[in-house]
Amino acid sequence: MQKLMDRDFLSALGLFVIGTISLLQAGDDLMNWVFPLLATYFVLFVAAVLAARVIFADTVKREPEIMSMSAEDRIVFMDVFLFLLIVLGYLFVMYGFGFWLSSFLMLLLASIHLTQDKTRKNMGLAVVVPFAICIMAYIIFLHVFYVPLPEASWWKGFG
Repeated sequence: MQKLMDRDFLSALGLFVIGTISLLQAGDDLMNWVFPLLATYFVLFVAAVLAARVIFADTVKREPEIMSMSAEDRIVFMDVFLFLLIVLGYLFVMYGFGFWLSSFLMLLLASIHLTQDKTRKNMGLAVVVPFAICIMAYIIFLHVFYVPLPEASWWKGFG
């Protein structure tokens, strides 16, 4: 039973689930073209490599690296969990607020969350940098690569 708590095994299992869901959701739409499929194949490849590592470690009788959590790991876990909630919120509101507003909000929340020293200067940078990133992404996505992006459905014409 302890082998099931091996870091490589759990990582491979999680990546197989994510890759399989992504592969099943891929369609023939223009939005599901080269990059999403290549990213899905890469995730599945990494999962297969990790699974091969687990099998190899079992054949050479290496002790598994058991998952455990120290007090320091709990702090990191909470930071990662909060960032996961920010990303899930982003995915939820993207079609409602549109790509640009939801991207700005997600980048703003992430940069504020990831700023260690919460001084006035750093908080100002945490607001200005996401705004500048959204402007650069707007120019690159729409005027260089012509990428179709989701528009706002909750506020028509806003996103």
